[in-house]
Amino acid sequence: MIVRDARLDDVGAWAAMRARLWPDAEAAELASELPAMLADPSLWNFMLTDADGRAVGFAEVQLRTMFDGCVVPSYPHIEGIWIDAGHRRAGAGRQLLAAIEQRARSGGYAQIGSDVELDNLGSQAWHEACGFAEEVRTILYAKPLR
Repeated sequence: MIVRDARLDDVGAWAAMRARLWPDAEAAELASELPAMLADPSLWNFMLTDADGRAVGFAEVQLRTMFDGCVVPSYPHIEGIWIDAGHRRAGAGRQLLAAIEQRARSGGYAQIGSDVELDNLGSQAWHEACGFAEEVRTILYAKPLR
């Protein structure tokens, strides 16, 4: 497996993987965002490829300056990470994470962040196994005014 920066020629495969990670989002919108994401220096976009060069995973990282509504120094935050089912539980996710950590360290960052939905127990287990520590749990509420 090889981790490298995402490129414009990855957009088709990358868009398909994003649609699998976020199935409730509009697939066309997920795809349309990618060229701008590649041009944005505050975004780190990684592609995981197999021995044949086929894209089998990705990670998207954003340099954030907000944490739980508070302004903080810039830090890398994993916005999305996805691995094809056939390559899971074989170290592929850790390989993507290692690339993120390496870029963060070389940029002088002391930590990286990530978030997980409360019902995504598999992702929570992966994060904890990779050394992430839970910071806070939050439930967002909304009240319609109609």
